[in-house]
Amino acid sequence: MKATIDIKRNGLSLSGQPLILTTSSQSNNPLACCLPISTNTSSFNESIPNNTFLPFSNIIWVEETSSGKPNEVEITYVYPIFNEFSTKKETVLPYNEARRNIYTASQILTVEFENTTNEYNNINISDLLMNYAYIHSQYYLNNKRQQSIFVLINPNSGKGLANKIFNEQVKPILLSAHCNIHIQMTEYKGHAIDLARTININDYDTILCASGDGIPYEVINGFYQRDDKAEAFSKINIVQTPGGSGNAMSLSCLGATSASLAALRILKGKPSQCDLMAVSKDSSDEVILSFLSQTYGAIAQADIGTEWMRSIGGIRFDLGVAYEVFSGHKYPCDLAVKWKCKNKEDVVNHFERETKESNKNNVLKCNKNNYKDTIIKSSSIENNENFNNLIELSEKNLQLKYQTNFKQSKDFSTLPEDWDIYDKGKTNNMRIFYAGKMPYIAATTNFFPAALPSDGTIDLVVFDARGSFISTANALLSLEKGTHVWEDCVDHGKVEAFRLIPKADKETFISVDGEWFPYEAFQVEVLSKILRTILWEGDYTETGFSAQR
Repeated sequence: MKATIDIKRNGLSLSGQPLILTTSSQSNNPLACCLPISTNTSSFNESIPNNTFLPFSNIIWVEETSSGKPNEVEITYVYPIFNEFSTKKETVLPYNEARRNIYTASQILTVEFENTTNEYNNINISDLLMNYAYIHSQYYLNNKRQQSIFVLINPNSGKGLANKIFNEQVKPILLSAHCNIHIQMTEYKGHAIDLARTININDYDTILCASGDGIPYEVINGFYQRDDKAEAFSKINIVQTPGGSGNAMSLSCLGATSASLAALRILKGKPSQCDLMAVSKDSSDEVILSFLSQTYGAIAQADIGTEWMRSIGGIRFDLGVAYEVFSGHKYPCDLAVKWKCKNKEDVVNHFERETKESNKNNVLKCNKNNYKDTIIKSSSIENNENFNNLIELSEKNLQLKYQTNFKQSKDFSTLPEDWDIYDKGKTNNMRIFYAGKMPYIAATTNFFPAALPSDGTIDLVVFDARGSFISTANALLSLEKGTHVWEDCVDHGKVEAFRLIPKADKETFISVDGEWFPYEAFQVEVLSKILRTILWEGDYTETGFSAQR
């Protein structure tokens, strides 16, 4: 089969024997415009025209054949084929796309250029196509190799299917892309902390957590316990393929609840640095790092309080929240904050300003239709170890600004001058306190729609129990779209730090990244650009926030 490099369309135009076929079961799928099917597993009903198309974004490996024929290569790709870098202007939430499963196939192609010019002379076709396929991979562009990945599988995540999901959906894609993988099953709670604390950080590029959100939490805190913590956070990507009941990191960073789609986007996405949050305890000097959220009140009760229902999956959380809200429980506290955005209007202005600046500096979004300039003229990339604008961290980046003040007095008598005490009327009648850094906390829960990867803030959402039943119900029914933040019973702001002292009549749950946290005063502050991970299209998954007002 022949293929022509089509720069304008970011892929290969194919001719000859059809590469892509469709069956009746797939022809009704609007997301599957072009579906390659293995002849070993499928029956053909009809083929689409010979002029087919294979986007660079679906190519995961290219190598020359042994035939000696000029420009003949074997290409390994994933299907179904879809427009990865959409140019549509309307806002589309990710839920349908995130669920798509993908598969691998290969084809021998003779590759030609759309227009033969001198600039293509002496170019190795397989290297060129790999450059096109991995426009953000320093591992390939600089070293002509794929990622070396340490895989952590939690066999007890969610419904206990993490190992099966990894072996069936993730591993085939990683191996087809010629990644070097080492697989380790976690054997006890905290095992990933121990492994991350002792791993040789020179052996791997990425730690892949095939799990729920508990294993990324453990890996991050294992890194934080290392003597060379700054170097570890600088060097290694921490990513997730869905294997549990939450999978917030995968959906927020990769736009994927399908493990196979997450695997592809780990290979194709942009290495990036996101903020973390440092949580200080009142009872000890221990500091833990949080990548997702801290919560007190109805959400924490629904999360930690339903652990015994883990086998039924994510629905346990929905049932728990419904019970808490309709029972009318209040969770009073004292709360002090270092404001960045004090109200909803401030949040909107901040979000618009930060996203505009981020889009301007995002090479992928600026050049999504210009592979030629990005790759053909790639000397600036190949000679630049830091073309993804990653910073080298030092111990200074991990220093806390407010911990000393907190340890001097947990109450508010010695608050820093630029902190404020939150409205007592609201904290005495609090139903939900939720602070977080990633937008999606579950498969269909867009809780922090204005969250940004590295804006130096923590999003804060507070539900007032004095709000009307209708307003509260509307808010809870709007979590999927992220429009709950506009309800009257909900406060929405951004902070650089906060301190919370729980005041409930009886001891209740506090949750950090979905993990149990002791019932005591705690303080949280943002740590800027500490977590190295992979973001699809260089940003968090679309939340629709910019279109809500």
